[in-house]
Amino acid sequence: MATITRSNPASLGSYFQAYLSKQLVDRIKETLKLNDYAQQVDLPKNIGSSSVKFFQYDTVPASSNVQTLTEGTPITTFREVGLNSVSVSLTQYGEAVKISDVLSMTSLFDVLKESVSAMGEEAALLADDLSRNQLVTGTDVGGNATTKRYGQGIADFATLNSTAAASAYLDAEDLMDAVTSLKANKANPLNGQFTALVPPQISRDLFRDTDFLNTVYRNPETKVGSFPAGTLGSFYGVRISEHTNPFIEGTTAGTYNSAGSIFSTVVLGANAFGVVKIAGDSPFSPKIILNNQADKADPLNQTTVCGWKAFYAAKLLNAKRAVVIKSKSRFA
Repeated sequence: MATITRSNPASLGSYFQAYLSKQLVDRIKETLKLNDYAQQVDLPKNIGSSSVKFFQYDTVPASSNVQTLTEGTPITTFREVGLNSVSVSLTQYGEAVKISDVLSMTSLFDVLKESVSAMGEEAALLADDLSRNQLVTGTDVGGNATTKRYGQGIADFATLNSTAAASAYLDAEDLMDAVTSLKANKANPLNGQFTALVPPQISRDLFRDTDFLNTVYRNPETKVGSFPAGTLGSFYGVRISEHTNPFIEGTTAGTYNSAGSIFSTVVLGANAFGVVKIAGDSPFSPKIILNNQADKADPLNQTTVCGWKAFYAAKLLNAKRAVVIKSKSRFA
């Protein structure tokens, strides 16, 4: 006589079912830092405009403007001060989900709660994308783009693209050169330091750089752990902050390609870029709109619609206050 098992006789198999755990596995989440360093501006409501104009003085201090005076002779040549300006038009963004009543009544998990959480993260990711793209590919109020540097002192994008990662990664000297460029441009630090935003693939290479490690771990601030979460240390006046949403390029410069191998590290001074939002309406903390009542379009209230919207823009303000270092990574 055969032994009775879960599969014998075959009819017993239909009585076994998977156990569904109510403990959800956390989904992947981005680490976003860029807009922490933006100049943030509110556009007041009901002022008859959907754009903001940024201004920048076009004057550069020079000792040659100072004149030698003659006793008793009035000065006749006067200093002029001008302005550059750029208008930034806001764009409306948003998304929504529609959930059926049957799903809401029968689902093992809270689909609405998860949808709201996911949309909130996507709103923040959009805001980060817009600022990131402005810093890498945008122009400022004077029509200037940010300075581009390349790992290992490589001259240009084409050469970087054709160079193996082992000879095209970012090292301590690249960071020093970027900061030197900012200082030479007379950019001001932000909260006492410049900030380098690096993706994990690039910070991995930095932590294999002896010059970087020796400097960072001799810094008293590093030893006492005074840096906020996600900050890797301070290197020659540059705070190194890690994020997971870098601008990535393939073989075409200036075109985002998530499958590419060229990563941008952005080194920032104060007021390099700005973000504009309608007062009280921000993708950083979007207002959730919930429609769960019957109406003419859904007379039996068979669906719940939930979403968010925001009126928003990002703009590079002064290209001399940011440097973009493009490099490859030895991470494989």
